[in-house]
Amino acid sequence: MELSLVVQGDIWPALEVIRQEHRLKEADFYSVVKRSPVVPPDRIRLVTKALFQGFDGDFISALHLLIPQIENLVRYHLKQHGEKTTNIDINGIENENGLSTLMDNPKVEEIFGKDLSFELKAIFCDPFGPNLRNELAHGLIGYEESQNVYSIYAWWLAFRLVFNTFWNANRANQQENEGQAEDNA
Repeated sequence: MELSLVVQGDIWPALEVIRQEHRLKEADFYSVVKRSPVVPPDRIRLVTKALFQGFDGDFISALHLLIPQIENLVRYHLKQHGEKTTNIDINGIENENGLSTLMDNPKVEEIFGKDLSFELKAIFCDPFGPNLRNELAHGLIGYEESQNVYSIYAWWLAFRLVFNTFWNANRANQQENEGQAEDNA
């Protein structure tokens, strides 16, 4: 219920105002995504497309691109921290773990923080929540479901994650450059 209030009272109205006041293009999103340290380098274009499509109101396309990229993003950061993201099945074949299994790794909370980890799990893989990752992977999300508050919130969560990490990295670089300029003066 709270998620519905947040989407209908905050996210959707803000998105409408931004769309009316700014003519953002996919290239604008690309500029942010490529400088966001949370996005794996080989996924910049896919994340860009997903975020732009959601901004443009095409949440069905956004979700189909975004959800696998969220799973890849979690996997990428776990690997960057030395964690194993695969399992060996009974036939000796190595398989990548799905998002639900990845989210059960205690390192996820250390990497992404307690709150973001909870949100990712609740939105994308909790059977008591919208379970968007599994719903999408099994073809259970139709057009109507792609336009609901969970889908919009999932897009917003990804946008917020990418933008905040971009903003924080950009701000840290500015402060570092200002510090170096003062040292050189």
